[in-house]
Amino acid sequence: MPDDASSKITAPAADRALRVLELLADAEEGQTLTTIASSLGLPKSSVHHVLGALIDRGWVERDADLRLSLGLRAWEVGQAYDHAQTLSQRARGFMDEVRDEIDETVRLAVLSGQGQVCIAKSPGSHTLVFDQRIGARLPAHATGLGKALLSGLDDAQLDALYPGGGLEQFTETTMADLAALKVDLARARELGYAEDHGEYILGIRCVAVPVLSRDEQIVAALSVSGPVHRFDDEHIHAALTALQDAAQKLQKRISDDISQS
Repeated sequence: MPDDASSKITAPAADRALRVLELLADAEEGQTLTTIASSLGLPKSSVHHVLGALIDRGWVERDADLRLSLGLRAWEVGQAYDHAQTLSQRARGFMDEVRDEIDETVRLAVLSGQGQVCIAKSPGSHTLVFDQRIGARLPAHATGLGKALLSGLDDAQLDALYPGGGLEQFTETTMADLAALKVDLARARELGYAEDHGEYILGIRCVAVPVLSRDEQIVAALSVSGPVHRFDDEHIHAALTALQDAAQKLQKRISDDISQS
């Protein structure tokens, strides 16, 4: 079935689910199925199906009196958004310092499942062949940012994240499988940084460093990337030094803010 036809069929269900969540978010107390259907002007049968899916996914909870309210998943997503916003605000000045020092675009990303998501960016003056926009998700195993983030996971966590050990191939230099990725991540842990040699897009080189929390857990990663003709070893070294300095400053900022809160 064509994508446009599929979206026309599924969009009403998605719209109803969002309307239910918005209603529950604004409500001061738990709502019944009847009040939700009445407030939204929808058939009870339709609301019942939507609520069933939302309850199964943890977005909505039902108490002993059958009253409905936002579930733990809604809180988790809100916390993740707040964390990303706070983290990007804390990092902005340090990212700008790196950008001004080496005149390259600097990105901040967090891990989300098998992907890395860009949450902040300080653009340099160079035109980029590929520019990951804020909010965009890229495969973690094929990017420097992603591998810097994955280096915080142990083998058991990696096995759970990539069941079966298969990895999607994007270029001839993409990690072939989970075993190869584990070797690369072990090297990244030892060195304190990760690289991408055209593993997502040929001709692009990236260097990335992890950002640690107060308890030494990887919470984000900073990177710069660009075409291989400009990113020689000397430029990579300069970028890495600047990124490591920024990551240390950001870690201290996170620790200081927590101590003062």
